[in-house]
Parts: sequence; structure tokens; C-alpha cells
Amino acid sequence: MHLPTVTQRSGDRWRWVIADLRGAKLCWLLVLVIAAVYGGMCFASDDRLDWLFLTFGLSRQGLLEGKVWQLVSHAFLHGNITHLAINAAGLLLIGARVERIGGASAVAKVLLAGVLLGGLVQVIAAPSPHRDFQLVGISGGFTALLLWLTTVSPESRMAPLPISAKNLGRGIILAEGMFLVGSWFLPEAGFQVVAHGCHFGGALAGWWIGRRMMRPTVTLEDLQRERAKREGGEQPKLP
Repeated sequence: MHLPTVTQRSGDRWRWVIADLRGAKLCWLLVLVIAAVYGGMCFASDDRLDWLFLTFGLSRQGLLEGKVWQLVSHAFLHGNITHLAINAAGLLLIGARVERIGGASAVAKVLLAGVLLGGLVQVIAAPSPHRDFQLVGISGGFTALLLWLTTVSPESRMAPLPISAKNLGRGIILAEGMFLVGSWFLPEAGFQVVAHGCHFGGALAGWWIGRRMMRPTVTLEDLQRERAKREGGEQPKLP
């Protein structure tokens, strides 16, 4: 399962993007949902906004209080229009390609795993008091989609970057892991501004699912061939 290497003219690449977007029904639905939620929040009072973030944003304290739904609900809230726009663009550009390759089921599985693992890593591994802040945004799921894509199509070129998908994926995991560690030892460097634990956990989720999907399926013929090799006899013939 590999994407075509991007060596075509820019016009050809844009035709691929447009084709992806046309078929990305689930990704468009997700973008409409998070945009609608943000639109509703714009009309909420300050007190109401505080309640929304405390109730549906993710924090360690919230989980300790039994608000387990925060592991999913935080993905549908966003702090500002820039935050929303970046995540929406990522869902459409990366998620649309994932949906074209693996279908809506792959998008749903990878996105959910990224949101869950990203949230857990953030509240567990991020330094205090940053892990107690309300985490909002779907970036953990978006990062998982990106790493799934770089894993199942490692030789593809990630235009406009002149590197392979495999190296991009490795770089993202390494960078987010280093930023997460740096947030512990260099608190004055400002690493806590971004939820690197969420991105790191989401990246690991996408990489792991991609690796499992690319694992060769063992057939009955393979098992019989291996057994014959171990026993030193001739390979049995299949009916």
C-alpha cells in the first residue's frame, strides 16, 4: 500500500489534492462539527465558556474527578480561530488522503486512537502545572493521521518538503519527544506553550496502527510451508 511518489508537475499534484477532498466525506463532516462547536462558543458568555472548558476540556484533575469523557470531548473544542483553522486544514489535507487510501473506517480508527493516546500522554507525561491545564483541540488525532500516512507510504515525497514520508514521520516523533523532555528540564524555554505530549502520543498511535496494517497477513499456505521446513520434509501440496 503506497501512494504515488510526487514527481509530477504542480498541476498534477493539485489534481490529486482536489480528488482527495472530493471523496473525504468523513473529514468534511468532522471539520463542519468542530467549526459548528467553535461557532456556538463564540456566542457563549464568559461564565458559560469557563464551564465548557472545565467540563469538556481535558485535564488530569478532570479525569481524577471521573470525567472520562474528556478524553474524547476535548478534541471538539478549540481555543481560538487560528487553532481551529490549523487543525481543520490538517484534517482536510492529510485526513482526506488517509480516507482515500484506507476509507472512512481508517480515519475514524486512527483519529480516535490519536485523540485518546495523545490526551493520556499529555495528562500523564507533561510537567506540572501544564498537565493540569485544560487541553483542547483535535491535533492529537491530526498528528496520528499524519504518522499513519508516513508509515503506510514511507517512500512517498511529502511535497513541498524535499524528504521522504518515512523520514518526516521519524522526525516528527523525535522532535515531539525532545520537546516533551525539554518541557521538564527547560521550563523557561517556552515548550509548554504547545501540548507536545498530545502530539507525541498521537504520533505514536498513528505510527503503531500504520505498522500493524502493513504487517503481512499469514496465510494457511505460509503456515504449512514453515511447518514443512521445520520438520525437514517436503512441502505439502494444497488441495
